[in-house]
Amino acid sequence: MKKISIWLFYALIWEGAALLVHKAIILPSFSSVLFLMFQQLQTSVLYISLGTSLLRVLLGTMIALIVALTMALLVESYPQLKPWFRPLILVSKTIPNITYILIILIWFSREMTVSIITLLILFPVLYSHLSTAIETTIPEYNDLRQLFPESYTHRLFKVILPLIKTHLIESTQTAVSLGFKVGVMAELLGQVQPGLGYQLYLAKLDLNTTALFAYTCWMIVTVVCAEKLIGIFKRD
Repeated sequence: MKKISIWLFYALIWEGAALLVHKAIILPSFSSVLFLMFQQLQTSVLYISLGTSLLRVLLGTMIALIVALTMALLVESYPQLKPWFRPLILVSKTIPNITYILIILIWFSREMTVSIITLLILFPVLYSHLSTAIETTIPEYNDLRQLFPESYTHRLFKVILPLIKTHLIESTQTAVSLGFKVGVMAELLGQVQPGLGYQLYLAKLDLNTTALFAYTCWMIVTVVCAEKLIGIFKRD
C-alpha cells in the first residue's frame, strides 16, 4: 500500500506540472499518457515492438553473460591470463556507447545490430562484476580444495556457481536493465523495425510527445518486470 501511495504521489506531481505547462507537446499529462497506454494494449503494434526488442536484448545479454562468465572462470583457473584480458576490458569500458552503436550500424545489417551492441556494451560490465565476485569468494576454499582434490566440473557446479549465485543474478538484473535501454537506443538510431526504438522514432517524427512518454513507460514496466522475474531465483 505504501509503494502505491508513493507512485500516486509522483503521478500527481506529474499531472500538476502538465497543468502548469499546459502544452501537451512539451509535457503531456499523466492521465493522457495512461489513456494512450491502455489504447496501445488493444493493438498488435505494442506487443510486436516490445516483444521483438526484448528478444534482441535478451539474446545479446545471454551471450554477454556466457562470454563474461567463461572469461572470469578462465582467469580464476589461470591467473596469468588476467594481464592479457585487462586491455580488452579497459578499451571496452571506455568506448562511448554511441560509438559502438554507430560502428556496428556500419558493419552489420540492422537486424543484427541490437544484439551485437548489447553484447559489446554489457560484456565488460558483467566481466568486472563476476571476476570480482570470484576473486573475493573462491580463495577462501583453496585450502579445502588442496585437502580434498576434486574434478573441475564438480568444483564448478558444486562450489563456484553456488557461491557466486547471488552476484550472478544481480549482474543479470543490471545487465537486462542497461541492455534494454541501449538496445532501444540502437533501434532508434538505426531505425530498426519492428522494435520499440522504431516506435519512438516515429513518435518523434510526428512530434507526438504523449506517445514518446507512453512507450518510455512501457520500457520501465518491462525492465521492472524482468528484474522481478530474475530476482525470483535468489529465493531458491
